[in-house]
Amino acid sequence: MQTTGKSGKEECLLSQQDDEKSRETSNRNKSGAIWQIQRLPKFLKEVRQETKSVDRPGWREVRSTTVIVVGFVLLLVLYLHTLDWILSALDRWLFIN
Repeated sequence: MQTTGKSGKEECLLSQQDDEKSRETSNRNKSGAIWQIQRLPKFLKEVRQETKSVDRPGWREVRSTTVIVVGFVLLLVLYLHTLDWILSALDRWLFIN
């Protein structure tokens, strides 16, 4: 085993810095505008394939989920209104008397 005359912590930091430098050069090559323009046709092809595999809901499913959401919102409104009515009565009783 070769030693560099440095502690294990210093060696670890140096190896991390070397690793970060190698990542920077590889990322720099893939982050340029030219590379992104070259990759655009492949990206659009993949988007088209994914769009074809999307399962769109039918009218019955949209209607049923809409009814569920509206019903939940109405129940929430009723709950908050009741809570407000109770707390406002409590507020009047505590601070007016």
